[in-house]
Amino acid sequence: MISKERANQETIDWEKTGNTLFLKGTLDRDSLLPLWQQKDRVLEGIDNIDVSSLNHVDSTGLALFVRLKGEYQQRDRTLTFSGVSERLNTLITLYGLQTLLGDNQPKV
Repeated sequence: MISKERANQETIDWEKTGNTLFLKGTLDRDSLLPLWQQKDRVLEGIDNIDVSSLNHVDSTGLALFVRLKGEYQQRDRTLTFSGVSERLNTLITLYGLQTLLGDNQPKV
């Protein structure tokens, strides 16, 4: 089942396919709000977020990932991130979040 959801068309799009949420565009403080406001509905049934089509993530976007990961852990659920770019990986490393987001590849 493919479900397409669109937020602010200039900044971030998302699409749900199976248990994966595909993010596309820019995830920053300006684009975050629509996704945050709908996160419970958008993340229903999701255990992987594919970030390979994000062209920019700032510290606010990274904070969203940390928050989501923490919420999943509190519910004894696993959330993985796939398609992590070198730039995003650098940001993760700069903030010392490798242990929290280090298992960012889905289990096959």
